[in-house]
Amino acid sequence: MSILTALATLAICSTAVVVLALTAVIAYRLNLKRHPFTDCRRCKGTGERRSWVFAHSFGYCPDCQGSGHKIRAGARLLNIR
Repeated sequence: MSILTALATLAICSTAVVVLALTAVIAYRLNLKRHPFTDCRRCKGTGERRSWVFAHSFGYCPDCQGSGHKIRAGARLLNIR
């Protein structure tokens, strides 16, 4: 195997890796654009929190302000809404 063959193989493999990485980034960006929100983990998407002491009483979730959704970290980072 000559040095030129090895360099050509390396160039082809690195190009394939770059193309796959760009495809993954574009797919993630499109997914964030389509679904920028996720269910709130604290209230499990209901928007309300039950009291520990009194089971019949509830209030709005302080994390999501009662909406049940929070913006995903990638959407917040890339400022996608």
